[in-house]
Amino acid sequence: IGYAPQEVKVNNQTNVNVILKEDTEVLDEVVVTALGIKKEAKALTYNVQKVSSEDITITKDANFINSLAGKIAGIQINSSASGLGGSSRVVMRGIKSFEGNNNALYVVDGIPLYDTRPEQVNNIFESPDAGEGDSFSNLNPEDIESISVLSGPAAAALYGSEGANGVLLVTTKKGEAGKLRVNFTNNTSFMSPFVMPQFQNEYGSKEGDFMSWGDKLDKSSGYEPQDFFQTGYNVTNSLSATFGTERARNYVSAASLKGRGIIPNNKIERLNLSYSGSFDLIKDKLTLDINTSYISEENRNMMSQGQYHNPLLPIYLFPRGDEIDKYKIYERYDEARGFKTQYWPEIYGNRGLAIENPWWTVNRKLFENEQQRYIGSTQLKYKITDWLNISGRLRGERVNQIYERKIYASSDPLFASPAGNYMNQKTGHRQIYADFLINFDKRLGDFSLSANLGASYREYKYDMTSYEGHLDKVPNKFTFSNIMTNHPETKAIQDGFKDQSNAVFFTGQVGWKSMVYADITARNDRPTSLAGMKKNIFYPSIGLSGIISEMVDLSKAHIDFFKVRASYAEVGNPPRRHITSALYALNSGKISTTTFRPVENLTPERSKAFEVGTNLKMFNNRVSLDLTYYNSNTTNQLVEIQTSSSSGYESYFMNTGKVNNWGIEAALGYRNQFGDFGWNTNLTFTMNRNKIKELIAKGAKDPEGNSLEHLNESGLTYSKTDSYQMRLTEGGTMGDIYVSTLDRDDNGYIKVDPSTGSISTNPNRFIKAGSVMPRFNFGWNNSFTYKGFSFGFLIDARIGGVGVSATQALMDRYGVSKQSADARNKGGVIVNGAQMDAESYYSVVAGGSEGVLSEYIYSMTNIRLREASLGYTLPGKWFNNYINNLSISLVGRNLFMFHNKAPFDPEITGSTGTCYQGYDYSCNQV
Repeated sequence: IGYAPQEVKVNNQTNVNVILKEDTEVLDEVVVTALGIKKEAKALTYNVQKVSSEDITITKDANFINSLAGKIAGIQINSSASGLGGSSRVVMRGIKSFEGNNNALYVVDGIPLYDTRPEQVNNIFESPDAGEGDSFSNLNPEDIESISVLSGPAAAALYGSEGANGVLLVTTKKGEAGKLRVNFTNNTSFMSPFVMPQFQNEYGSKEGDFMSWGDKLDKSSGYEPQDFFQTGYNVTNSLSATFGTERARNYVSAASLKGRGIIPNNKIERLNLSYSGSFDLIKDKLTLDINTSYISEENRNMMSQGQYHNPLLPIYLFPRGDEIDKYKIYERYDEARGFKTQYWPEIYGNRGLAIENPWWTVNRKLFENEQQRYIGSTQLKYKITDWLNISGRLRGERVNQIYERKIYASSDPLFASPAGNYMNQKTGHRQIYADFLINFDKRLGDFSLSANLGASYREYKYDMTSYEGHLDKVPNKFTFSNIMTNHPETKAIQDGFKDQSNAVFFTGQVGWKSMVYADITARNDRPTSLAGMKKNIFYPSIGLSGIISEMVDLSKAHIDFFKVRASYAEVGNPPRRHITSALYALNSGKISTTTFRPVENLTPERSKAFEVGTNLKMFNNRVSLDLTYYNSNTTNQLVEIQTSSSSGYESYFMNTGKVNNWGIEAALGYRNQFGDFGWNTNLTFTMNRNKIKELIAKGAKDPEGNSLEHLNESGLTYSKTDSYQMRLTEGGTMGDIYVSTLDRDDNGYIKVDPSTGSISTNPNRFIKAGSVMPRFNFGWNNSFTYKGFSFGFLIDARIGGVGVSATQALMDRYGVSKQSADARNKGGVIVNGAQMDAESYYSVVAGGSEGVLSEYIYSMTNIRLREASLGYTLPGKWFNNYINNLSISLVGRNLFMFHNKAPFDPEITGSTGTCYQGYDYSCNQV
């Protein structure tokens, strides 16, 4: 079991030596499911996808989650604009919640982690990753044995509300008995900008003017914005060892990461230390598992989307009539002030965009983060009989973070006094998790019975202290004593909260003759976020599967395994904390309370979902097909609605709304060995359709008794700028974006002032640009082996969805884009059938901070070479078998686009939340 069959010709041999080869496609494969429970893959009534450690370690990323993109059906992974080591957005089977978190739950060895990603971003000026990353991003990928993807509610139902959006479940490596084995890996990768806008160097700028609407140059200016970027790198070294006996098995590892981003002075350093031990305290009876790990990370200047503290704006918009090299020496000694100050022409100013010298921005506006993470867990398991055991687990985690922002003297007055600005923020995260399980597994004649009954307790505590303000007497002395204590913008904040959740759960399965299986799970949650409301939430699921190939002989059809399955589950999201009662906060000595009306009788959001699917293996397991159809409805949506000032509040919350997601997940695989040549290929397909079936329920009224049904026509806006909105409308999707547009008459002609010839705009006129959600996603992963050589590549595609680019609008407004030069070369822009001067046209269409974004809508369809690798494994006999599996590989990520019409990378997101998707505003394109 676990090895491939072999045929050997005996001929006249009296002794036949056979070395068994492992078979990873055995039908009795065991996969890890919810709570770390192991089950036979053939017995599952829902879809679970398994990813091996090789899939995330061949081509490493500072955040290993990004290495999963394109390899799993039913999951959308977007890396954040913060660059190296930043958080990732992970959405499974569509967006389900108006207000709640739509990211997948992260689980390590069956224990859920708290999501430390920043909450929804609500402004365009900056959307930082806060330097924290997420609870997954800083794990050592070399410690990972496998990843199980529980994309459906039935698979994740045992996690209750925490698993409402699917689960990424990591199983870490454990020690093995035997002699000492040591593994060492090094990965060094280099990075450069992946998708850049198109610029012009034909036209210069007028004297002293920042815009490039001057005359045509005699020769190209030679300015290349790409020269500002540096070659980024990521160097990862990992050393691990496994050793022990049958009674004591140990695994220890250490890893270091050192890298820099493509933006100057963007750095990251990380250290991972871990130990895992498994001990048989009583042989074949009592087992103790211990896991400890320590993670230290420091980073500087993680990039953020938006216009504040963003060096890309002045780099992209720099006037083509000036020489940028002279500004690389970004500070000059000021005799009057006695120290070096920013060198940047006063005539340029900040352009209303907080623009500064880009080299000053990256060197004298420092955003520094330090994180220390301590994790310890233990499990005690007692085997009562061969078919009954009990286990208990305890996990504790503490994360200490220090975030410092230092803005030097002579920075823009918007951010600092003449002496500078300083912020020091200390954050603490503490989590305790404990559970107890009774595990039953027994065969009774033709029947197999398995069950797990347990309870869990989880506590998460967050505390934060921050002191921020403009510097006073001494420039660039970044201490609390040098902050202006009486300045209105000085902020002394102390905040925190504690969440607790208790749960009891049960899962059981009955199998008959290894051909029919029935599942049932039940979980009851009691989270503290439901204070003052219904406290208990019950989540059930059921499933049924039948293995047709066990019932009928399908060998003539070359079918080795054929299973059909169906399941139904209910999961949900509890409401956000602290909305059931008024809160009083103390901010810089001033008492403030909540601006929303405390709510009563709220219920958690609830998703009811079913799925049907099949798993098929053919031609001696060479061909495999996994196919799933799912449909889910999420009701009791938590909605925040603005109210009249006469109520005494700005807003209130209510339960209403229904969101539907249905789709198809498919994975088609083929693997074969042709002598010394092997080929393994896998094609994934994802389709999700999202629709808001109901926004405001019929008869819904506000707290004052007024009807709310008119909101079904106007919709609800939950992220917006002057030119961009994400709006919820009945019949629309959760990704619909609306943009500003030009004023037009009844015939569709753009309104032009006859006296001035200028275009007319209407700031209140918005049109629907479309949905940011893709129609389809494909991934095609290949690996080839020949003797010691290996070659692999991954092509993935996103089909459909739209986005808008405020970056492109700004470039057009300032006359630095290729598009603006092309328009001048053609004599202007055609408006209503007549030519209009290009500068006059773009001063309106691309005016303001973002422009009229209806003119900057782009398809998000893109096809890329996501990964490629070429390697060779040196024979062990070269080293007398003291060294085995020594391989050298050349690897690459995001190598090039086969197709992309957008002037930005559609897979980069400025926010890991639901807001501000499909919105490009000078993102970090790496």
